[in-house]
Amino acid sequence: MVWDVGEGSLFLIDIHSHLLPNVDDGSQSVEQSVAVLAQFAEQGITDVMLTPHVRASELAIDPEDELERRDVAFELLRREVPARPRLHLGFEIMLDQPISQETLSNRRFALAGSRYFLVEFYMSVAAASVEAALKQIVEAGVVPLVAHPERYGMCSAAAVTRWRELGAKVQVDATTLTRSSLRAGKAKQIVRSGAADVLAADNHGDQRCLSAAFEFLSQEGSPEAAQMLMVENPRSVLEDRPMETVPPIAIREGVWSRFKNIIRI
Repeated sequence: MVWDVGEGSLFLIDIHSHLLPNVDDGSQSVEQSVAVLAQFAEQGITDVMLTPHVRASELAIDPEDELERRDVAFELLRREVPARPRLHLGFEIMLDQPISQETLSNRRFALAGSRYFLVEFYMSVAAASVEAALKQIVEAGVVPLVAHPERYGMCSAAAVTRWRELGAKVQVDATTLTRSSLRAGKAKQIVRSGAADVLAADNHGDQRCLSAAFEFLSQEGSPEAAQMLMVENPRSVLEDRPMETVPPIAIREGVWSRFKNIIRI
């Protein structure tokens, strides 16, 4: 069930944000977070996952400290926010080292207590390192959800397809998808090939939002895919269900993609 925000409104679910106040490089105050969440509600976003940054190396040292830091910030925010959008807790885990089995067995580090763990890598990560990390997580019986793969230098649609074959899922940055840049070209390639499972805004207390990406894909003639990427599969995360496979999407090539094709010629 999603909140009825009015006839003709969107009903979007954002599973990646940095809106817990003053815990990472995202929102720096309760007031800043409340303002962003109010804008989200106006845009038809019904649910938001709060996913502060944490490193696997930090979780190996004192996981309870990281949980307490997150939960204290959440209590401060929860006192001030309106009833909608609904808020859910998770983490975005930087895999600077192999993630411990203790962490993977504790669903408080997952997205809303589900089977899904939101993970990221350094931009210069090697392909072999990504595959090894994802295999380890899958073998623990949970699902790695790789954040913003378009940022990684080694990333391609073929690489992402390989990750998904290993059992991982993929979250492309929604705002990047709407832009014209080399990174946006990668994001479009991943979505175009049907290798994306979720779009999320990765808001850091700023203007990034899902609604622009929903409009972008709808204008490209893919409203059904937009629904799967920003409503149905995110809802599967909240409800701890398997995600549906999103089909390939016809997205027109941007300036950067055409430029790269010219260079190849």
